[in-house]
Amino acid sequence: MTCVIIVSLALTATAVRAKEGVVAVADRPIDLAAAPGTRVHFAWHLVDGDGRPFGASGIYLRVSRCGRKPLLITARNRGPGGYTARFTVPRGGIRKLMVGLEGWQITPGATKRADRIFNFVPALGRRCS
Repeated sequence: MTCVIIVSLALTATAVRAKEGVVAVADRPIDLAAAPGTRVHFAWHLVDGDGRPFGASGIYLRVSRCGRKPLLITARNRGPGGYTARFTVPRGGIRKLMVGLEGWQITPGATKRADRIFNFVPALGRRCS
């Protein structure tokens, strides 16, 4: 039993370390000032601190909106570390784009969302007017 716990803790620590240093990189420039209602097909890839592709299930694009809650757009996997998402530019425009990885924190008596957010390098954002 002790061996199983130790192995489980080691695997969990490895999974957490694997996400450290991960960043998102846009495959092509995106027009952050696109008019509301514009349909966008956006592609990016995730890489770890050593430049290796990083892939996982539960990846989404977080579209921060000016003056409103962010949109969470489910990403489509397109190969090692590569993702795409389609969305319509919201009213007020795009404020910032980030990538999220769905996660959960489970404690005795409670389960809550604990997503991991990966920033784009360079950052993809603008000030709201």
